[in-house]
Amino acid sequence: MGLDRLAWRAVAAQPLRSLLTIVGIALGIAVLSASLTLGASLDQSVERTVREMVGRADLRVSGFLETGLSQSSIDTITNTEGVLDAAPVIEHRTFPTAQLDGEAPAAVTVLGVDPTSYARVHDLQIVAGSSLAGAGTEEPVALISEEMAIQDGLTIGGRLTLLGPGGLTELRIVGLVEGSGPLPGSGRTVIIPIDVARTTFDIQGASRMDLRLAEGSLAAVTSHLETAMFEPYVLASPGDLARVLRASSASLQGTAALIAAIVLFVGAFLIVNTLSMTVGERAREVGLLRAAGATRAQLGRFVFSGALLLGVVGAVLGALAGIALAGAMAGAVADATGLTPDLSRIDLPGALTAAAVGIAITILAAIEPALAAARISPVEALRARLDLPSVRRGRVSWIAFIFLVVAGLAMLAWPPVIASTGAERALAVYGVLLLATLLSPYILRPLARLIGLPLGLFMRIEERLARGSFARDRSRTTLTLGSLVIGLAMIVALGWSAQAARASAFAWLKDVVPGDELVSSIRPVGEDEPVREALADVPGVARVTPIASFDLAFRGLRVDAAAIVGADFLADGRLTVVEGDRATALNALDAGGSAILPVGLARSLDLQVGDMMRIPVDSMHQLELRVAAIVERSIPGTSGEAILLGWKDATESLSVLGADAFAVRFEPGAAAAAAPLLREEAKLYALESNPIERIQGAIADALARVFTVFDALAVVAVIVAALGIVNTLTMGVVERIREIGLLRAIGMSRRQVMRMVVVEATILGVVGVILGSIAGVAAGALLLQLGGGLGSPGGVPWLPIGIAAVLGLVLPALAAVYPARLASRISIVQSLHYD
Repeated sequence: MGLDRLAWRAVAAQPLRSLLTIVGIALGIAVLSASLTLGASLDQSVERTVREMVGRADLRVSGFLETGLSQSSIDTITNTEGVLDAAPVIEHRTFPTAQLDGEAPAAVTVLGVDPTSYARVHDLQIVAGSSLAGAGTEEPVALISEEMAIQDGLTIGGRLTLLGPGGLTELRIVGLVEGSGPLPGSGRTVIIPIDVARTTFDIQGASRMDLRLAEGSLAAVTSHLETAMFEPYVLASPGDLARVLRASSASLQGTAALIAAIVLFVGAFLIVNTLSMTVGERAREVGLLRAAGATRAQLGRFVFSGALLLGVVGAVLGALAGIALAGAMAGAVADATGLTPDLSRIDLPGALTAAAVGIAITILAAIEPALAAARISPVEALRARLDLPSVRRGRVSWIAFIFLVVAGLAMLAWPPVIASTGAERALAVYGVLLLATLLSPYILRPLARLIGLPLGLFMRIEERLARGSFARDRSRTTLTLGSLVIGLAMIVALGWSAQAARASAFAWLKDVVPGDELVSSIRPVGEDEPVREALADVPGVARVTPIASFDLAFRGLRVDAAAIVGADFLADGRLTVVEGDRATALNALDAGGSAILPVGLARSLDLQVGDMMRIPVDSMHQLELRVAAIVERSIPGTSGEAILLGWKDATESLSVLGADAFAVRFEPGAAAAAAPLLREEAKLYALESNPIERIQGAIADALARVFTVFDALAVVAVIVAALGIVNTLTMGVVERIREIGLLRAIGMSRRQVMRMVVVEATILGVVGVILGSIAGVAAGALLLQLGGGLGSPGGVPWLPIGIAAVLGLVLPALAAVYPARLASRISIVQSLHYD
């Protein structure tokens, strides 16, 4: 216990250095804790969302085509052995016709349900009024979500009118459903009897069916449906839905986890440096302990006790800071995934795991300084401070081992859904950063000499002394520089990824959307409706191109598809063909029997130009499509880029009901006058019109919200590195007290002493910027090439490099302020007596 108290006093003897180390540890643990907390809350959000979606259902059967499931399919499913309850559901988007302050209210999602069967499968939380089954009236009734009631000022007993193809349907509101209703993310939900929904929207059958099954009958029910169903359908269990939802957030969580590991890795640099400095300062004291009979194990305990104190305090502060950081990250996570993390309760397991990992890394970082302390001989310690080449080499080589352990701890600490998503990408980036760190001592000396040339023109003495200090303890300098390089590299890499993602999204709009304005509809607009003609008649409109999005089944997989007019795309110059003839392919779409595939989907399905695709229409018929061309980009669907088909195949063979959007091209020079007229005309048909520039802005804002979080986490790593620079420069001043005193005695001014320290920090910053930029470009290229669909590298990322350069120069300069002031205040007389 006496050695423990001695170790703790040694930590307290250097309050600034110890505080900076604790802050560095706390920041690393905070990032990790926030990542784990978000992961746990997202898992809870997924489970909650799945429960809201399927209730107590064991299986969901959804129609593949827009017509949904026919009545014969509903009967087949209901009568299948092993099905205990079958709840048919119609889901449809429409507009309520009530006016709010002279403006039409926002669209609503209508759920048509059978009150009896739906109640057996789903729990609807009625907060006011009665259920559909308890309404006790023959007139059409409805339930609405609390959120919609507040937004539209609706109350129980009030009237709601829905717009459908058959006209208007008036409903009496009989109850309010809790919150946003049973559809996650919808908010504006109306629930009506399924018979009323069929009449209102002219639909036969249902969109889907939620099934409760007898125990152990899932395989038998699935097998029976495969042989008994006569139309395409999709099966999804609650586990399937949960996997899809988790996959939507896994990439985001994985990137946050990678940054957390990097911050902890940088923190390990700081810990190694701090403890090594402590051992060096206490070399004489350690030697006396050895002379007094202390064993090597006891000296190791001396170092470990100090490290444990730093680690525990940093872990507690980091776990608390992680809660606040998780709250700051939650908004970006919700924007990217559509899931709302619930942070109302503290994730104690995540906080404890983060704290344990942080303490483990602290102890790990203390091993090498502990071994160095154990190797000190009493004779050597009484001669001078610890300054052995073997110790210098050990500190740097030990970092490689810490790298491997941190990577291993990362894989163990983070959930499998994160660790298994892009693990090779994370490890590759991690390896690049480690390589940059290990190479930095070999690059520092020539770069420092080169950078010192212009500085030497104005501050020759200060520049030479500053460069000479790097050789005093090269391993310490290497660790300090390496941490700065890693932080700056992550800023460059993530900034480049964001830049590439934005450029890729904008290129998609430019390359795929054949128009200046995109007019969207919440329902399919049929070819017999006058909408397209009305938009085309707006003065200044040159062309209106309808686009429909839907699903296809191919080789047992669900794929996105879109119907387009090939002639319009041909005339507008859209779609970049990488295989096949563009004109021939687009004309073939309009003729029927052909398809155009995006290059990514073609590769995943192993299809080439000329191959045949057989798309099931029902159990007896298939639609044969020849791959006419492969394009660089296609219209995006719900889960990827879409296969492009012609309208003839979409409407005649696949029963596509109509267009979901219209791309509008203005005549040259007419956009300014025509756009307002187009938007007014679109409102008459309950359509929403947006210029391409507005869509680009929305995409840029969404990407900015996500990548801002990552950039902020990367800045944390740079801040931790800056703390290391403060430690290193301060220690350098302390070690050179006698030297600085001699320089002062022979005429060096206080201002020159300050400049010497600032020049040292400046050289470190410039070298860090150069190496960090190079490593960042390499890491960014790996991020872009190995995964995520962020985009393709294009040009040098000058903006991220510029941001990294500003941080790499400003933070070291700020870090040099305290050491420089400390050096300038050294007394000549006291320094000459310092030992």
